[in-house]
Amino acid sequence: MSFWSLPLSYTLRNVIFRFVHKKLPCSSLLGYIYKLPPSATWYTICNCHTVESATHLLFTYPPKHFMWNEIIFEFLWPTVDITDILESCLHLDFQLRLVYCKFSDVLSPAIVSLISLAEIWKAHFQCVFNSTAFNPNHILHSIRRQITIYIAEQALTDE
Repeated sequence: MSFWSLPLSYTLRNVIFRFVHKKLPCSSLLGYIYKLPPSATWYTICNCHTVESATHLLFTYPPKHFMWNEIIFEFLWPTVDITDILESCLHLDFQLRLVYCKFSDVLSPAIVSLISLAEIWKAHFQCVFNSTAFNPNHILHSIRRQITIYIAEQALTDE
């Protein structure tokens, strides 16, 4: 199944489009646009002296890394790693690296990855704009809930 034929919400399509085209509003991009000093582009949530990139924002920040590992363990296959998901998202090719999903009768690895990506994106911006704490367990619960909703919606269309 190609990326464009996946039944995705506009939020999911927006996140992946911005990620692929390097247009996620992370500090490094905003610093480049607004000519900010390098210290203004550091990652604000973890307070590390690393330039905030889209990859760090969505994948390599330690609590997000933890969440991806939990998603892999729960829904995908343990031989998958975060790099496989990252590369699949960048190239919109979920069949080459992500070939197995534990619930393959109702889910594809692409859907699991994209729902997770969108929920991580939403949680990140709630943290930034609403000053809420970044809670990986709460976000994992949200990802599980969205996957359950997706499965229920697909069951309705299959009948």
